[in-house]
Amino acid sequence: MPIEVINVSNKDKLEQIVADINNSDWDADNDITQYSESALLAYLERQDTVFVVAYDQSNSQKTFLGMASGRIEFKPYDNERWLYIDEVDVCVDQRKKGAGKALMKKLLAIADEADCEEVWLGTEIDNDAANALYRSLDPDDVGQVVGYTYEID
Repeated sequence: MPIEVINVSNKDKLEQIVADINNSDWDADNDITQYSESALLAYLERQDTVFVVAYDQSNSQKTFLGMASGRIEFKPYDNERWLYIDEVDVCVDQRKKGAGKALMKKLLAIADEADCEEVWLGTEIDNDAANALYRSLDPDDVGQVVGYTYEID
């Protein structure tokens, strides 16, 4: 399957991308809520954001496969850049077709083009599919991390 991964910017037509996201099959592992053009545009207006989408190009009508997002950050010393990957989401009915790997490879290429020193992402220990994907990309380090969440009232 030929997969096209597009780096989305605030200059792109977001209506179709938002429709593709909202009309796709997601499950609880994705934690996807309804997208809007205005919210996606506001996200893309920030200089540090990265948002990519993947499509299957094997037929005349493109099939939406998934998306990923992150931020290019500066560390507070030596002006080092790093890419923090926030989400990699593949549609439930499109998994195990290479979309996750294609999204990750695009993100790694974007980090390289931006002269990032490193890429950081995390996932749950019991998310076997995500862990298999990330390990298949030959990471330099796989650490155990404890995550904390604080909900602000």
